[in-house]
Order: sequence, then C-alpha cells, then structure tokens
Amino acid sequence: MIPRHLLSRSALLAMLALTPVLHAQKFQEPSRADLQMTSDPAAPGAPAVYLDLQETTDNRSHYVAEYARIKVLTEAGKEYATVEVPRTSGQAPPIIEGRTIHPDGSIVPLTGKAADLLQFKTIRSRRNVSVFNLPDVTVGSILEYKWTVPITGEGVITGFESDMEALAASALAGSIPYWQVQRPIPAHHEYFYFQPFSSLGTANDLGGQSSISYYVDGELATSILFAARLPQTAKVNVGTKGDYFLDLRDVPAYVEESDTPPMRELTYHVAFYYSPYPSQQVYWDNEGKRWLHRLDRFASVSDTLRAAATQLTAGADSDEAKARKLYDAVQAIDNTDYVSQKNAPERRAFHFIREDRTATDVWTSRSGSPDEIASLYLALLRAAGLDASPMQVTDRRYRLFDPGTLSMNQFDALLVSVKLNGKDVFTDPGEKLCPFGQLAWQHSLSGGLRATPLGVTHDSYSPPVAARDAITAHSADLTVDPAGNITGTLKIVLTGPVALHWRQRSLLADSAQVQKEFELTLPSFLPAGITADFDHFQSLDNSAVPLAALLHLHGQLATVTGKRLILPAFPFNTHAPEFVSAADRQNPVDLHYGEQQIDEVTYHLPASYIVESAPPAAQLPWPEHSALVVKVTPADGAITVKRILARAFVLLPAKDYPALRDFTQKVATSDAQQLVLTPPAS
Repeated sequence: MIPRHLLSRSALLAMLALTPVLHAQKFQEPSRADLQMTSDPAAPGAPAVYLDLQETTDNRSHYVAEYARIKVLTEAGKEYATVEVPRTSGQAPPIIEGRTIHPDGSIVPLTGKAADLLQFKTIRSRRNVSVFNLPDVTVGSILEYKWTVPITGEGVITGFESDMEALAASALAGSIPYWQVQRPIPAHHEYFYFQPFSSLGTANDLGGQSSISYYVDGELATSILFAARLPQTAKVNVGTKGDYFLDLRDVPAYVEESDTPPMRELTYHVAFYYSPYPSQQVYWDNEGKRWLHRLDRFASVSDTLRAAATQLTAGADSDEAKARKLYDAVQAIDNTDYVSQKNAPERRAFHFIREDRTATDVWTSRSGSPDEIASLYLALLRAAGLDASPMQVTDRRYRLFDPGTLSMNQFDALLVSVKLNGKDVFTDPGEKLCPFGQLAWQHSLSGGLRATPLGVTHDSYSPPVAARDAITAHSADLTVDPAGNITGTLKIVLTGPVALHWRQRSLLADSAQVQKEFELTLPSFLPAGITADFDHFQSLDNSAVPLAALLHLHGQLATVTGKRLILPAFPFNTHAPEFVSAADRQNPVDLHYGEQQIDEVTYHLPASYIVESAPPAAQLPWPEHSALVVKVTPADGAITVKRILARAFVLLPAKDYPALRDFTQKVATSDAQQLVLTPPAS
C-alpha cells in the first residue's frame, strides 16, 4: 500500500476538488440518427457499436475516467450494459453515472450509490474488476455512462500487467494507462488522454508539483515511453505540457479466431511505461549486461559444483553424454512449480531466481524454482567444461516478445543452449519432465535475451518444436463381427508437448484425477458409438521414452447395408480443425508446434468376409508445409490401414490461409474414406 503522505499538499487539494467538478459534467443528447440506427453499414452484423469512447488518465488532477455511448443493435449487444470499473479496493469509491436511452427518446437513469451498484469479479484476462449494470436495456437502446476513480495514493491502477510489480514497488499515487484501442465491437470515435506525473525531470516535467519518484528495477525512471500498434493513419500525439492524446475515427472491431497468437499482440493498443533509459537500444544494452551479470553470479562454478559435475559425468564418452547426465541430475531436483501442496499463486511466487541463493545452494538443497534449476544446469555444464549459454524468453501462451516494450517483466523462462558437435542444442531444464534437447511449446519460437560470444542480443528466437519430437500415434487392433460391432485394443503413444502436459499434470494431481481428465479427451477423436475403457498409462514418470495409454474399445462401428459392412478407414480422425470452417481469415494461424499424427488400424474381418473396396495408397503433399501418406496392407482375414500426417510449420500468415484450408479439406476428404466388407457369396 502506498502511504498517503507521499502526495504533495497541492496534489491532494487538486484531487479533493475534483469530485464535484466531475460529477457536474453532463451527458450528450442523442441525435435522431443515433436513436433510429438499426445496424452499422461499416460493420454488418455487429451486436453493438461505440458511438463515442473516451478514456482519461490524469495524474496531475489525480483521477482515471471513462465515458462511453454504445448503441445496442442485437440481443447479443445487450451484454454491453455490464460495465467494468478498475478494482477500487483501498481507494476512494468511484463516481458512477449512467442511463439507458430507448429508441423513442425516453430515458431510464441509473440510480443508487456506487457501493450498492458495484459487484466484484475476475474477468478472463485475469484482472480483478468491479462491474455495474445499466437499467432496462433493449435492442435499439443507447447506453451512456461514465465512471471516475479518484487516485488517493491508497493503491495503484495499471492496465499494463507486465509492469505491475515495478509500479507497485514505487511510491506511486497515480496511474499508467494501457489504451485498448481495438475492441470486440467497432467504434465511430475514440479519444484517449494521459497526463503523467511531473516528477520525472524531463520534457514531461509539469513543474515539480509532486514529490513522488518512479523506480523501475531499482533505478530512477527518467523517461516515459510507449509501445503502440495502431492503424497507419493514427498517431499518439504529445502536447505542450508533456501529456499524450490519441484521437481516432471508425476503428474496426477485432475478430476473435481460433488458433491465433495472443490476441493482445494482434489488436490495436498503446502501452505506456516508465523507463530509466531514453531509447530501446540503450535499454537492452544495459539491461542485457545487468541480466547476464546477475545470472553469471548466480551460476558461478564452485568447488561443490565442480566435484558434482565430475562425479555425474564419470563414464560419459562424449559431450552429449555428459550434457544428458547433467540434465537428468537437475531434472531430479524438486521443482517449486510442481509442489502439489502449494496453490498456483504460491508456486508462481517461487518461479524465478531468488537473490539470496546461488546455484550451489540449489544443488545442496535439492530444490529450486524453474529459473534456478536452469541456472544450476548452466553452472554444471560449465563446470564440466562444456560450452553453454543462457537465453531468457517469453511464455508464448500469453505474450510475444516486444523489443519496443522496455520491460524485463516480459520474460517467463530461462533456457540453456549447449554446443554439441558444432551445433547449439536448446534445453528447457526448468520444465519438469521435459526431455533433453526439447522445449515446452510455449518457450519455442519465443524471442528474448540471449548471451553470445559477442555479447547479449535481444533479436534471437528459440527454435520450434520439431515435428519428429511431437508425435500422436493411435495403434488399434480391432475384431469386427457380422453385426458391425467391434472389440479390441487401442494404444495411444505420445511424445512432445502432449506427453509433457500429462506428465506434469501427474505431478499436481493424483492418478484418479489424471485418468478422469484424460478420459474427457477421448470423445475428441473416438468415433460415435464406440466406448473406451481406460486400462493404464505406461511411462508417465519417465520422459526418456514415449508416454503410452492402453484402452479397450467396444461398440457399433460398422454400418450394415444388406450383407455389406461399411467401416471408417480412419476411425480416429473424424473431426476437422475448427479454423477451416471459415472461408477467410484476418489473423495469423498459430498451431503451437509441428507434429506428426500416425494412425494404424488392423481390422480382423468376420469369418468368410472379404474386402470389397478400400482406400488406395496415396500421397498428398503441401510442399514445405505438410504431407499426408496413406498405406493399405491386406492380409488373410484382415486388413491394415495406416495414415501419417506430418506438419512442419507452426505459424502461418493470414494470406496463406487459403492454401492451408484447401490442404486441410483434402485431408478431410481422404479421412472420410471407407472400407466395404462383404461375404464371398454376395
């Protein structure tokens, strides 16, 4: 909590004088065109549209405010009657005003005190907010509201989550905004305003009226910077008082599509932050050196680690064998991210390196955070005389590395590369049960800081997960009876990210819970009418070999037509990816990692039945991207059908989506092929 006395007297007086002024502001009278609007010609089918949206962060006057007018166009648009307000715990209560204007011009005002109107909740982006609801909303209504949150010094409002820790650590009676320019519905007009603090002593100085300073990573901030993704015609403007504003017209809605990179990275936005450095290059040069210095100090090679490395690598006949032995040793250490008795926030608190420890402490205590374990591996490799270097990367599930955002809080994981046979082999020691030479998919193709012989770079990317390392294989042995029923076994073999997921789940949940969760995934690939009885997992705790699950199958699989039996040739590929249902696409496709799907089914035919028709052997290539191979092997009283689908690409720009859709539809056509069985007499 930020002490109230850190506010200057003049700032407090300005803040206290603010409330009646804001409360006296008037709403706009709706135009006849706005009242009669039934759709937006620029966005057909939009559920609602912002007629006007204004956001203000004024640290000189100590308030944050939002004003909006929203036209409801469909039933789905009525959800915009629920308005979010930044969490106000520990701060002065917000000022809330609102009303609903019906198409006939009648007005239903929002009544009640803020304390009675607001309800607390957590929204999907993991932010804590309060919400209130506008009254009596119908299709055609205009929703008009404004909320104002006075900044009292009792807390920090920030929309830029990655800088939250740095901001909270500073004596900050103010707010730094994140302008979400693009939203799920279009906007006719948007206006954003930011008046920063005056205590930075730069061009943003407002006269030194505040005694508060900003500190980032222990350094006094001297600059306000921002990272922006905006339409080509838009620009953040800087006023004569060091304030910032952005004025836009006709902002399109963003389109949520499946299998995309984090949406925050794709939408129009502006993220402000304080920095001790005036430019991107200066920041990364300095922070890169600082990061490597701290890491080298933590991973310093002690006599204890040198002795451990010698003992662990005894008998190894190559550098790779040494690297693997050391990797196995650090993987065996207790990882604080996988301590089942701790909840998720507690585990997260111990995720990174603690300043009061060293790699030697991690080794002797046999316990550490993911980054500490990775640092220990780095130290042991160096102690064994191997050429190893670190790389700090983002978690691609949540964010992409943005060098224009000068914040070390972007980074989530420490990787270690080791030079073997002249090549860099990347490892992910902080990910429990991740195989040697592989990465958790969220750390692959991730940008960040990397130590090189020439210094620290911030333009490197970790390698992708190779298709050969991510295999999902279904091997079934099924017996068919004349009624079309099948019985048999299915063995599912997994490597790569999917196997890692189930192994890590087994560290945090008991076997019954893991089995239950696994069984919930079966309908995604089993054909209708088939029941699977789970038998057991194989090698759930051994990442050196593939993970396997054994199931027993039974049920009606074949369609009986006369005397013929019609069976799916590829029973485990009945669902096309969701994204191919759309004719076009606006966002890149992100399938996380390359992979191979290998399905092999042996059907044992009913007595005297023969195969009347079967899919032909085939190859369907999509050069440099993907390929499908079909093989059919008949035998006496049986037939085996094998399907291999390999995908080498991970990310695909939207312009290449038509080719992806075309290939995927061809695969779906192939997967729909059937086997026809018939008795010889027919």
